[in-house]
Amino acid sequence: MKILLDKNKNYYKANLHTHTDLSDGYRSQEDIKEAYKARGYSVVAFTDHEFLIDASHLTDSEFVALNGCELTVKENDTQSTKTNNTLRVTHLCLYAESPDNIITPCYSSKYSKKFLGDSAEGKIHQSGEYERVYSPEGISDIIRRAHDAGFLVCYNHPGWSLELDGRYLQYEGLDFVEIFNTGCVKMGFSDDEAVFSTMLLEGKNIFCTAADDCHSGGREYPLGDSFLGFVMINADTLSYENVISALKSGSFYASFGPEILSLTLDEGVVTVECSPSRKISILYRGRFCDSVHGKTNEPLTHATFRLRERTDGFRIKVEDASGRCAWSQFYGISQ
Repeated sequence: MKILLDKNKNYYKANLHTHTDLSDGYRSQEDIKEAYKARGYSVVAFTDHEFLIDASHLTDSEFVALNGCELTVKENDTQSTKTNNTLRVTHLCLYAESPDNIITPCYSSKYSKKFLGDSAEGKIHQSGEYERVYSPEGISDIIRRAHDAGFLVCYNHPGWSLELDGRYLQYEGLDFVEIFNTGCVKMGFSDDEAVFSTMLLEGKNIFCTAADDCHSGGREYPLGDSFLGFVMINADTLSYENVISALKSGSFYASFGPEILSLTLDEGVVTVECSPSRKISILYRGRFCDSVHGKTNEPLTHATFRLRERTDGFRIKVEDASGRCAWSQFYGISQ
């Protein structure tokens, strides 16, 4: 039997997209930590706009602060998305694989000056100016340089960014894509499951995440942009190293509600255990899928599926009574 999500290991709740008052958020790193810990989170990635500010001092035995940043590339870097409603952009969250890595890769003063205030002065470390180019080659170069500098890379909120598959499918080397973004959903956008599906259909080896894109840092959705989208990291113990290892191996799932407690594959049979739900689905690469539906007074807590013939992999989706979803990663199967 292959254990894909292990109920005998711990699950650690994480938000992988967070802004503080060091850029355009409203709360300090310390306040963010306390707000998320109070709601059961064990991991927060601090991803302020355009520069990495070390947050490793916040890590303790019950909490891991991931160092990171969010980089922007616009098709016209003299314009703003607030004034040009159709401006296309690429946003990338970068996560340092080591807590000691505090050098911002691909730093651009052209982009950072909007966010650079007194509180960030003197805390930014970067290796030199980089000219960002809005093109598939330019984005792919940023991803490559980020990897070389010791970072994992997530492609953020593609729907809000107004990017089409003809462009984002040309981005090479992405580790993750946001399938759900609380801030964007609050504005009225849908989730980006279709983007994840398209990437899988085109053979991309990529994992999905759900995140808050938190700026308010303490107001519950829908009034604020916090405490809705999350990932659950499946690991033996809580440490920076184990969190990064789980992210790199896909030992986590994305959600904005339901929990996937266990996921196994045994001789062609997939077994799912989850929190009470109204539907559990298995989705293959392409249009094939199968679902089990619960009854109003009998919610589902488990399901089994026999894999279809000639499939090269699958993923699981769980939907609860309120329509909130959890998504597993895509698990490839060797033929």
